[in-house]
Amino acid sequence: MAQSVNDAVPQRPSPPVLVNDFANILTQDQQNTLEQKLVAFDKESSTQIAIVLVKNLQGYEISEYALAILRKWGVGQKDKNNGVVLLVSLEDRKLRIETGYGAEGPLPDATCKHIIDEQIVPHLKEKDYYGGLDLGTDAIIKALKGEYT
Repeated sequence: MAQSVNDAVPQRPSPPVLVNDFANILTQDQQNTLEQKLVAFDKESSTQIAIVLVKNLQGYEISEYALAILRKWGVGQKDKNNGVVLLVSLEDRKLRIETGYGAEGPLPDATCKHIIDEQIVPHLKEKDYYGGLDLGTDAIIKALKGEYT
């Protein structure tokens, strides 16, 4: 295990992108399609959603790891703390939606759990990672707009 979770978290790519596939799961076309959707939402709403796919969590709890990414990478606007990280750990078979304080209102833990269970997990079980991430980010966007039920 690294000395701290911040040491375990990968460096944010430069230039920064919103779709970060450190596990090499998605095709370049899939990454580009997700990236275009997330960039458009960021421009429209000023809320950033980052997808991070890792091979494993290096022994850390997924909540701790996701929060470290949110903070270390500075996802979202600093003054609004409105970033969202969708983290998938392949080998650990875990995923989490971590929200900055400014995104917790429209995207509380119960909604995140529902999105994970209903939109993302069924696709991951079928090894359709792109499908799960695509539907999951659609649901996150709807929730942030106040349209998700």
